[in-house]
Amino acid sequence: MAGEISFSKAKVEVSTNGTTWTDISAAATAVEVKGGDRKTGEAYAYSLDYPVITQGKREPINVTVKALYTEGTSEAFEMARTAYEAGTSLYVRWSPKGGTTGNFQFVTDPGIVTSLVYPAGEAEKGDPLLCEFTVETAKITKSVAA
Repeated sequence: MAGEISFSKAKVEVSTNGTTWTDISAAATAVEVKGGDRKTGEAYAYSLDYPVITQGKREPINVTVKALYTEGTSEAFEMARTAYEAGTSLYVRWSPKGGTTGNFQFVTDPGIVTSLVYPAGEAEKGDPLLCEFTVETAKITKSVAA
């Protein structure tokens, strides 16, 4: 095979308006995508030994971003917290190869921050403090970074 890539050089960004993006790559540690399954229906006819299957709509998609906790106003946690507490939209955009011109990128529609994990930890450990947030969105669009 040729052209395999890892996610280690990914660029991750968030936006409150879908136009102005804040690069959170220096803090982001993981992006996880779940959901989006297409609903189906089935029925059985007397003369058939198999179901008739039809397709329905897609379910929402949940994008979870895990990041190092930092306290700047334009940092991942604070942007997610503000959107979560205010009930305003948040967009997430990521590019597996780093977001340079010509790389593929994935962009959520405006989403709702449905989950926010506030910073917490144990006193004895010296591990970096992490936070995470989940954005529920209708769809993700694949495009090319400009």
